[in-house]
Order: sequence, then structure tokens, then C-alpha cells
Amino acid sequence: MPLNVSSRANCATVEEKVAKLSEFIVADLDTRTQHGLQAAGCYLLIARSSQSPVAQALRANASRLAAANVTIRAIFCEVMPTGAPIGGPSDECRVARDPRLLAAHEQLVLAPDRAWIGDCMRREPTKRDTYERFAENSGEVATVATRSFERLWRAAVPMRTLPQMPAAFASHLPGFSGTPVARPESPRRQ
Repeated sequence: MPLNVSSRANCATVEEKVAKLSEFIVADLDTRTQHGLQAAGCYLLIARSSQSPVAQALRANASRLAAANVTIRAIFCEVMPTGAPIGGPSDECRVARDPRLLAAHEQLVLAPDRAWIGDCMRREPTKRDTYERFAENSGEVATVATRSFERLWRAAVPMRTLPQMPAAFASHLPGFSGTPVARPESPRRQ
């Protein structure tokens, strides 16, 4: 039985990838609204960093996601010093610290039958010839992606944001902007 999914090697720029992923997200929100479904829910994201095209697409639609009451659970392999990785106050983020997890593919699960699978996280996201798979109306792909997410979630550590440094202290440090930096929480020994 063939799956109703499209996959191909993608020869697009980062901006084109973000636009295509944004369309995929908006289509999911529109589908929920058209069918009278409650838009509230949770998207599951696995990405190399908060600068990956899939994370940028979610940030580009942050206001629409907030209006639909959709939260995001995200796992990143690299922590970027840019403050909040996605943006929503109720979003949960974790960091996968095991370098072997870079072999996993980026993914975004929007619904029980809708998911996107990207290239492996080991690969630089700015490359033009990357793999991606948009799975619409495919419960099998979304289920496998959800299981993968949950396994990685258990292996990842919570990310916390350090408080902003007071301006009085920051002014004495050359080149320091004073913005909060996301850091992975260290596991505690018992």
C-alpha cells in the first residue's frame, strides 16, 4: 500500500525552505479551522538549532500559533545564544547533548496525520540539496515521528534561559549585549 507522502531532494535556499514550511504550518491551522476542529494542540519539533529553517518557519507564524493556542515542544542539538528558541511562553525546549543524536532527522509533527521530515541534523541547514518529506494524511509517518520525538525527549535535558544581566554590569563588559542566553540545564547528581 503506497503512502500518500512526497519526498525529494530539495534544491532551495533557506528562504524558500522557510516559506514552504510556513505554508505547511498555515495549511494545518486552516484545515483545523475549516473542519471546526479545536485549533489548540501541540507541535513537536526536532531541529539542529533555533536557526534551522523549520524553527524559523515556526517563529514566522508565532502570532498565528498563539492565536490558535498551539504550543511547541522542541528538541535542539545546538544551543544558539539568541534568547528564546521559538518564542511562545508555554513552549518547552530541551537540548540533546549526545553527539550521536545528530544522525537523527529534523522533524515537525503537526497532527496525528501530518508531519514533515527533514535532512539529518549532522548536515548544515544552509546546504541547497537537502532531503525533505511532507507527509499529509499519513498517520503512519506522523506516528513514527511522534515516537521518535518522545524517545529523544526523554534523552534530552531541559533548556533554561539565564536572567538578563543588569545594564550597570553590562556597560562594563565590552561587546556584551546583555540579552538572555539559552543554556542547557546540567543534570544533577544525587
